[in-house]
Amino acid sequence: MMNIDLELYRVFYVVAKNKHMTKASEELHISQPAISQSIKKLEEQLGGTLFLRSNKGMELTDEGKMFYEYVKGALELINNAENEFTSFKDLSKGEIKIGCSTTLTKLIFLDAIKEFHLKYPNVNIIITNGLTADLINDLKLGKLDFIIYNEGNVKETSLNLKLIKELKQGFIYNPKFYSDDIISFEDLNKYPLILQKEQSNSRKFLDYIALQNNVKLIPKMETVSKDLIIEFTNIGLGIGFTLIDLAKRNYNNLQELKINKKIPNIKVYLATNKSISLTFASKSFIKCLNK
Repeated sequence: MMNIDLELYRVFYVVAKNKHMTKASEELHISQPAISQSIKKLEEQLGGTLFLRSNKGMELTDEGKMFYEYVKGALELINNAENEFTSFKDLSKGEIKIGCSTTLTKLIFLDAIKEFHLKYPNVNIIITNGLTADLINDLKLGKLDFIIYNEGNVKETSLNLKLIKELKQGFIYNPKFYSDDIISFEDLNKYPLILQKEQSNSRKFLDYIALQNNVKLIPKMETVSKDLIIEFTNIGLGIGFTLIDLAKRNYNNLQELKINKKIPNIKVYLATNKSISLTFASKSFIKCLNK
C-alpha cells in the first residue's frame, strides 16, 4: 500500500476538474509551480502519467480518467464526513443516551431537557429508565452516554463519578389516616410500611440506616415506583418512604414523620464510562444540567 499525502490527491482532483492550471491555482490558493510539483510527485509515486499537458490545458490520460473517478468519490466521502462531523459539533445533529430512574428524571432532568431542546431541537434525547445495576451495565457496554443515580454501594473502577445534587428522603403519611406517634425506628414496624423493593438503591439506603439503629424494617407493601408509594400513601394504605420533594410536588397534604430528622440526605451522582469519550451533544447537555 502506497503512503501518499492526501493533499496530493486534492491537488490532482482540482486540476482534473478545472482542466487548467491557472483556474486550479486560483481555487487552491497556491502557485502554479507548486501545483506542477505536486502533480509530478503524485505521478512518480503512482508510477504512471495522469495528464497530457498542452496549450489548451491539462487533459487526463485514460489511466488519469479512471483515477479521477475514484479520487472524486473518495474526496466527496471525506467532505461529507467532515460536514457530518461539523453538524454534530455545532449540535445541528446528534443524540444523547441517558440512563436514569423515572423519579430522578422528574426531579433532575426536566428543566435541563426543556432548556436544551429549545436551544438544540434537532438533537435527540433518549432516556432509559431502570434499576441502577442495569443502567450501570448498559453504561459499561457503551449503550448509554451517562447515567444519573442516587447513592448506593456502587464501586465500579471503570466509571467516573461526579456528585451533582443532594435530595431529602424520608417517611410520609396522610394525616387523614395516620398521626405521627413514631419516636424510634422500632416504632415504624407498628405501622403498615410501603417501601421500594430490596434491589433498589433507595431501599438499600433505608435498610442500612435502620440497621444502624438495630432495626430490620418489615414492609406491608413493596413496589419499584416511588410514585406508587406516594399514591398508596395518599389513599391511606400505609406510611411510605420516598423523596420528599417528589411527594410534596404531587400532594401538599402529605406530611413528614419527625423521625426523618435522623435520616441523612441522599447523594445523586452522574456517572460516565472512563474508556468512552462523550459526544459533543452529551458534553453540552451535562453543562446545561450543571447550571
